Amino acid sequence: MSAQVTARHAEATRNAILDATVGLFLERRSDAFSVQEVADRAGLTHRTVYRYFPTRQELMGATAQHLAPGFADDTFIEVSTVEEWIEAIGAHLARTEANFEVVRRVIAAVLASDDSLLFGQGIHDRDTHRWEVFRRQFPNLAEDDARRTFATLRHLMSSTSYVFHRLRFGLSAAEATEAIRSGATQIVEQAARRDRAPDKKRRR
Repeated sequence: MSAQVTARHAEATRNAILDATVGLFLERRSDAFSVQEVADRAGLTHRTVYRYFPTRQELMGATAQHLAPGFADDTFIEVSTVEEWIEAIGAHLARTEANFEVVRRVIAAVLASDDSLLFGQGIHDRDTHRWEVFRRQFPNLAEDDARRTFATLRHLMSSTSYVFHRLRFGLSAAEATEAIRSGATQIVEQAARRDRAPDKKRRR
């Protein structure tokens, strides 16, 4: 068997596993199903599933991204300032809106799951980058203040926050995006004032 045929077979098997997981996810409206159920639906053994996805966490992370492209994406990888991060949120939330019902179901599964790392390493890596950008911009904030502020900002500018703005408060897509941008801008302005405070003290 040629390498090309082998690669095509591997891709087809991986897609069969993801399609089976997506089907179960949408039927159950949660991640309350086993790897064996995924294997049975895909016509594979559970060992084959684990060969492609060594942990259930990795399987569910890949499924979430397969279900809702844009929920976990590369929109923010290149940002070099917090302002660029806020500016980029529009494109991210537009993709969330385009996949709104699926994203809503993914969020429901995340909130119902005991697996806090459901979306895998990719989200953590992007958070690490944004944290580094934030810390460079506000180097004088105390560590605990910086982490609290970043966590608030990160949550506000997430698909989860967007869905809550749309559903809980009945905002339109444009209104929800503007509310998130406005709130994020205010958080950053307040952080900038606190960041400048140590300099003022030193000049006195």
